[in-house]
Amino acid sequence: MKKALFFFAIIAASLSLLAQENLLEELPPAEKVPVSRTETFVTRDTQALKLAIFLPEKQNEQHACVIYAHGGGFIGGSRYDEAIPYIAPYFLREGFILISIDYRHAMANQNSYGVISGMKNYQRAIEYAAEDLLEATSYVIKNLLTMGSYTINPNYIITCGSSAGAITVLQADYYLHNEAPFQVNLPDTFNYAGVLSFSGGIFSKHGKIKYEKGNPAPTLLCHGMDDNLVPYNKIQFFNIGMFGSNALAKRFEKYDYPYHVRRYENLGHEVAARHAYEPDLIMKFIQDFVFDHKFLQIDERYYSPAIKHYEIGSYKIKDLKKFK
Repeated sequence: MKKALFFFAIIAASLSLLAQENLLEELPPAEKVPVSRTETFVTRDTQALKLAIFLPEKQNEQHACVIYAHGGGFIGGSRYDEAIPYIAPYFLREGFILISIDYRHAMANQNSYGVISGMKNYQRAIEYAAEDLLEATSYVIKNLLTMGSYTINPNYIITCGSSAGAITVLQADYYLHNEAPFQVNLPDTFNYAGVLSFSGGIFSKHGKIKYEKGNPAPTLLCHGMDDNLVPYNKIQFFNIGMFGSNALAKRFEKYDYPYHVRRYENLGHEVAARHAYEPDLIMKFIQDFVFDHKFLQIDERYYSPAIKHYEIGSYKIKDLKKFK
């Protein structure tokens, strides 16, 4: 039990170590993408949470929108995530409205990583982030479906996240289809059109992942098979668990949900940055699963010697001692 709970106690802190290595360094210089507008979507405990809106020159025929949740270990990061200059251009070129959101960082300034307190802090951080994403989605539906000559079709709202952001988008979709620990201010009929997860997972207090109220959104799961920070498989003690992409893909297959899992061989948490490198993968997924409404289940093992391996990508729990 202590081993499992200790994992939850420090996982968010371990994710913050990624800031020590620039996982985007292999890309060419980023494009400058101006923010079209910024709005506050909710205030939590006097903290104004904002969203940044990026508008394309011409919308796609679906008038689709991507809501992006940044990484940062639930400790840092913002709507102006360092990946935005890389992902915004390709979404905008394809006619998507891109909305990047803030969310609360409940692990910030946490100095206690005891067994029980650490697990509770981690759980609260995930819940806060998922609640804020769902609140941002509600704000979009209530206030931003029409923005001058731009419109958003609520049937084509897609979420995308990296690392802690990937946990956030998966968890938010999970709460749409299960009892949430907070009020969800969205129509009962609302569903995300797709979920794009790069090194994410779902936290559960009820054992293996199961969607009680309808099917989850078609989901792209990209994960390094050697990831020990956000587990590629799962870490579980009785009903408490963190379920990574491998565990989720098994559940999606069992219950006949549409998904594409890409398993990156010989890579760890570096895969959290692949959303900036592989727009073709993302656009193919959106075209097939979201726009064309194809029912597909794709299980792919992927290896490329061209992808740089970073030391931190293979870190394990014991390796974190060197940072104390």
